Amino acid sequence: MSGSRARAMTTVAAIILLAASASWGQEALTATLEPTGLVRVSSGDAELAVIELNAHGPGWQHAPQESAAAGFSEIPDGAGLQFVGSLPIPNTEGGAIQYTETVTPLPQGLKLEYDLTMTQAMRLNGLQLSVNLPVARFGGAEVMISQPHGEPEIAGLPQEQQEGRVQVWSGQGSLIEAAKGTDDAVTVELRAATDVVIQDLRQWEKEVFEIRFPAIMEDGGREVDAGDRFHLDLTVSFAAPVEVASP
Repeated sequence: MSGSRARAMTTVAAIILLAASASWGQEALTATLEPTGLVRVSSGDAELAVIELNAHGPGWQHAPQESAAAGFSEIPDGAGLQFVGSLPIPNTEGGAIQYTETVTPLPQGLKLEYDLTMTQAMRLNGLQLSVNLPVARFGGAEVMISQPHGEPEIAGLPQEQQEGRVQVWSGQGSLIEAAKGTDDAVTVELRAATDVVIQDLRQWEKEVFEIRFPAIMEDGGREVDAGDRFHLDLTVSFAAPVEVASP
């Protein structure tokens, strides 16, 4: 091997090592798992993202994961945690969604899987996983939405609330990257392209942008039957190592 080629290869290797050390040199993030299975990811005292299962009963009455009742257990061999719970749905005369949520830690993120079962016949306006990003941190940032085929699309998260505009972007996506290339980067990867809706929730006095992955999202609602099942899963990763804090 010539001296110039060896020096070039050494330089490339050094660049790769520097890039890796820059990522791993960042202060670790904390993913706090609440007893219901809701996940809060923070950098120090500042919240970076909230990941939650949630739904909407008739009339778009919200059923946040915080309103669920759940128990949790460790998966053998330290592979993660499993939450088994019930999410009550308003305006349904006792309807609920039984869920099993599995959280698997990754070096720089989490893999989350949800198996859902309807407890009775009822109407739902919405059923979704949401990744909520604080406006204070992500206002003015961009979100890149990629699909297996075709060019990625880019949506800007508005710094200032735009009167009457809730939906920022909607379509199909398999890889969603918010604030790509920054310390605040949040990446959501799906097994296959699915519906994605990005919303500015300040109209409802919530200072967050919601990246929603809906299984149901219908103005007129959808009738579900007792025993109907849904499966939702995604991988969420960040720009720094993630330490998991159990309930």
